[in-house]
Amino acid sequence: MLIIPAERGIDWRRAPVMTCALIMVCCLVFFGWQWSDEERLYLAAEYYTEHGLLDLEYPNYISHLHQTGRELEAAEFESAWSESERVYLSYAILADLSFTVEMDKTDARFWGEDVYDDWRSARSEVNTMVAEVSAFKLGLIPADSRVITYLTYQFMHGSTMHLIGNMVILALTGVAVEAAIGSTYFVLCYLFCGIVAGLAFTLFNWSAHIPLVGASGSISGVMGMYAALYGLRKIKFFYSIIFYFGYFTAPALVMLPVWLGWELINAIWGGNDGVAYIAHAGGLLAGGLGMLVGRKYLVQVEETYLDQAPDEDEEYRRSLDDYLKQLATFNFDAAQRKLAQLEAQYPQKNAVLEQRYFLEKLQPHTDRFHTTAHQLLSMTTQDTATMHMLHDVYRDYLPLMGEHSLPDETLLKLMLQFCQIEAWETVTSMVKQAQQRRLREPMLVKVLRLLARGINERGERHLSNQFRDMADSLEQSLQQT
Repeated sequence: MLIIPAERGIDWRRAPVMTCALIMVCCLVFFGWQWSDEERLYLAAEYYTEHGLLDLEYPNYISHLHQTGRELEAAEFESAWSESERVYLSYAILADLSFTVEMDKTDARFWGEDVYDDWRSARSEVNTMVAEVSAFKLGLIPADSRVITYLTYQFMHGSTMHLIGNMVILALTGVAVEAAIGSTYFVLCYLFCGIVAGLAFTLFNWSAHIPLVGASGSISGVMGMYAALYGLRKIKFFYSIIFYFGYFTAPALVMLPVWLGWELINAIWGGNDGVAYIAHAGGLLAGGLGMLVGRKYLVQVEETYLDQAPDEDEEYRRSLDDYLKQLATFNFDAAQRKLAQLEAQYPQKNAVLEQRYFLEKLQPHTDRFHTTAHQLLSMTTQDTATMHMLHDVYRDYLPLMGEHSLPDETLLKLMLQFCQIEAWETVTSMVKQAQQRRLREPMLVKVLRLLARGINERGERHLSNQFRDMADSLEQSLQQT
């Protein structure tokens, strides 16, 4: 379940400087440093296997799993061992810091004098390699509890999707909170909520060696601040449950216990899915209670500012949501009527134009579907987003086109538009269509030159020269006629 505010837009008079800066820092840390973690761990696993540590430590690791009550994991590892999945085993063992700590306590009496020195030397080396993995180096590990990691873990993420999800929610909630309390207070409160979230995670996992990374705790704090900031004002929220989504309106403060309850329920009964629900709950409490207590010191705007909801597209989004709900329940007659109303009220909205195409696509063999596709693809635009929409529709319509070929004028116009968004593969295939039709138009010369330039920038000089020659030849032919 996902519930996030969808009410406040960006107020450029109070630009979200720190929100953008935090997003940028998180992205730079992930793509600039963490991106190499897989290679670091792979090299460590390779070293671990080649120096015989896997064969030595595997029986001890299985025993460690049984002793810590992880029977299912022990069974999985025994199955993997029988199937010779040694790389998987090495990765998993090295990522389990609790086992590394246990191994570090062993001595010559445990291993035997003839083995210990070589094992100790190799193990120390592999430990050094693993320590360079970002999550282990600067992630928050409760059993370690280095002070600096209560800050650093907030800027690290476990995967690309983890990063994207967090940054989207931060962008949606952070802009409104920052506009209300100012950039300085915002970043201080953000970091404070992250620290409290880390402390909550440590409190409930004080002996764990699993690293915590991610801005979720800090962002939960921002959501808590948002709820307390807008209080009983009715705010529009977007929700998503499995494949169903929509909007609802509720007092902002009401969502604070709802969010908190959801995190606590998942923390207690949600199972081991790798999500730090306790950290989320800690961040929510820190942000919500902190804003309620310090509101008169933090808020930098008049109360009337909070009542403003600059959302010019509210009615449009509500109408589009109604249409999508009718479509989701297979009420096609009602969906047709809703879409007709949208087309009359918002004829320039790309989403409305595209929805007409996809609604008619439910009956792809009708003339109505092909007429709709042709009308949509024949439109002229200088808007980049609209060009991308037309490109998506064209690629979708192409295998359904059959005998309903696009007119030459439409084909050439689309080619020119697709050149502007650098959809070179699509333009290349369209040039073949133009050749089959034996088109001889000045616009095709321009398309061929743009295509040659774009292909050349990708380093495909031979193909670029072919298109340039085609353009020269066609241009000369047109001049002679």
